[in-house]
Amino acid sequence: MKLVLTGIAIVLVTLGATYAWWTARIEMKQDVTMGKLKIAASFEELSDPKVFEPGTYSEIKGTIRNEGDIPAMVKIDNSSQIKFVYADDQLTVIPVEERQFTSDTSNAIKLSLAPTSGDYTDNEDVYWFKDTAGQLYVLIEAGASLAVNTDVDYNGETMGNKYQEAEIKIGALLRATQVIDGALRDEFGLSFEELTDVQASKRTISNGQARLQELLARGREK
Repeated sequence: MKLVLTGIAIVLVTLGATYAWWTARIEMKQDVTMGKLKIAASFEELSDPKVFEPGTYSEIKGTIRNEGDIPAMVKIDNSSQIKFVYADDQLTVIPVEERQFTSDTSNAIKLSLAPTSGDYTDNEDVYWFKDTAGQLYVLIEAGASLAVNTDVDYNGETMGNKYQEAEIKIGALLRATQVIDGALRDEFGLSFEELTDVQASKRTISNGQARLQELLARGREK
């Protein structure tokens, strides 16, 4: 009995033993830095911003800049606001303390942007696009800038009597995101197929469309 137990103990000790196996390892490190997304804009003030009327227009010159170090897709929305003096076309006066700026939901103020030169292709670092609804977008390469004219139309079809003496804040909201397929989809609800070059021929792919496709392809599909 003692011999059997001793034999079992030896087997257990033998099975529990470890060896000094040879091993090797190497750790790879690579430093990267993330880019910066930043846009800026400056627009001139009108020399005489008073006494406009329906059917007239203003022209405002300005500059849009990509001050980041990655390409940016910029969406340009109309953010104009109006403070009414009258509540209706019968000229019912709104008390002074109740007057406040509200969004231009009636699209009484129409904005349209275009390059100052009138040529949408003269800046090799800027590409103009529109979606199926006619909404304007601009792809701006890192460090690039563009000079633009903003035409402001005071819509005579919308501006009834209640617009008399109204105070208007003309505004263009510029929103930017990465030029990656997922970013355009999540931020602007866009796909490549919905964007067309402002002056592209339907039979050929423009430089802008080729560049857009190249940038979009960098991202991974979710």
